[in-house]
Amino acid sequence: MTSSAPPQQPEEWLQLEDIEIGHTNDATRRLADGIVRRTFTDPQQVTDLIQDGADPNSAARLRVRGSGGHGRPYRLLSLAIDNLSDGTLQTTQASLYSRRPLFLPHWSSPELEADILNALIDGGAHVNEPTSTDDRPIRMAICGGNESAVTVLLAPSAAVHDDHGLGMELPSERAHYSQAFIDAYMDLLVANGADLNALALNLTPLHVAAQWSSPCVVDYLGRHVPEGDINRGRRSPLYSAAIELETGIDASQDVNRPQFGRDRAASQTPLREATIRSLLRNGADIGRMPTDTPERRRRRQLVLTQCRTVLNDIHTGAMAAVNAALAPQRSLAAFLMRSLPTLLPHLLQPPGTPAASPPPAPAGYGPHEAEAIGWRIAAMCFDMQAAKQTITSTLTIRNSDIARRVCAAVHHFIQSALYASSNREVVGGTANVGGVTVRVPLQCFAILADSRPHQVVHTRGRVGVREVVQRARLDEAARHGIEEGAINKGFNDHLGNDDCEFGGWQQLRRIDERGQWVTLGIN
Repeated sequence: MTSSAPPQQPEEWLQLEDIEIGHTNDATRRLADGIVRRTFTDPQQVTDLIQDGADPNSAARLRVRGSGGHGRPYRLLSLAIDNLSDGTLQTTQASLYSRRPLFLPHWSSPELEADILNALIDGGAHVNEPTSTDDRPIRMAICGGNESAVTVLLAPSAAVHDDHGLGMELPSERAHYSQAFIDAYMDLLVANGADLNALALNLTPLHVAAQWSSPCVVDYLGRHVPEGDINRGRRSPLYSAAIELETGIDASQDVNRPQFGRDRAASQTPLREATIRSLLRNGADIGRMPTDTPERRRRRQLVLTQCRTVLNDIHTGAMAAVNAALAPQRSLAAFLMRSLPTLLPHLLQPPGTPAASPPPAPAGYGPHEAEAIGWRIAAMCFDMQAAKQTITSTLTIRNSDIARRVCAAVHHFIQSALYASSNREVVGGTANVGGVTVRVPLQCFAILADSRPHQVVHTRGRVGVREVVQRARLDEAARHGIEEGAINKGFNDHLGNDDCEFGGWQQLRRIDERGQWVTLGIN
């Protein structure tokens, strides 16, 4: 998010002409006016006013024009921060009791905003000092989704260290921040000394993120904290998130509550469900949830509903990881396939041969040969380490048996694809399987004892990556008592799951270049 985009005023928000600003001395009045109305065009204007006696720590009182009230006090440093959340979160109001937030204009550019903030800080504005309404600048920047302002405020190293730990500064996601913003914000906190493993009242930051229903923060922490923290404590983060979901559902259905309260609770349900899914993708274990009371069993059922969604997303994620990891190979192979017919005659000439009039390509060299040679040359240039990183970043599951199985299956498929004759073999041709013509991708997993019915088998003793991923999903579903029918297969539905049976993970093998059976180590 940047402050260069013109702001769109949400309906029902107060405008500048609807409010008035309480002031003290003349210099402070001009400083407050310039900040609230965004009329400064150069940070030197701020510096000059401070040198003339303006107080950079002044709390300007914003009140509805003609109301006669005291208004709501805000530090000038906080008011100088643009709200970039598109009106999804209210960071500034003109009355302690008003339900209508105030819409402030934006600075002309993020650079000018940063310069104004730095001028205030250099002039003595306190980065951490709130008014009675807790308008700390770091909180205003977070709530407004303003990454540039967060960077400026963390530079003095004051916004993180004087507080109550990382958990107190985790952003709520009612403002619908993107994962990229949350990642950047959390990286800034860590770079400035925040401890992702800190305990506050026996709660980790992951516990706090679960309780605040922040799925993007959960996702970040799941990628950066030790695996043991995912299920830490008697009340794990997953169990805490389940309580939040249950509480919200009950509130949304409580006929004794006002309608606006029920609607508010219902509107937060998707965020709470997304938090549970994020925890599950990061390795939260349903098996550790207590089930000794009807209430706790109900919470587990709420989590199982989200688990089904996560399992159904894995097939698409695994195929996306395959395509992302193979993208460099396919791109280079396609380039070589187009270029080789022109380059090959030159390459076949002895050194020193003039470039003019090269001989034609050798007899028998055609499109299929170019495709095979291009694929083989590209495979020699393939960066397997980069492919592993791509697989890890594309797959959204981690820290669990199913994550390790799916990741290992995708990795083996990529390795096998490099030894294929071409991309044509990787994606597979069509064949009649079970009475239906289907595409059969590379069958690179060997089975010691193939007991599948003949009508569901394309290549006896072999399966592909789709079947292995489906087996991993079915095993995970069975572990939690989820019916097979709840898992959408996503391919060859007419075969049921019979084509995905291979007698256990220890039966899964590969055949090396010598024709020997080698275990894949997937268990």
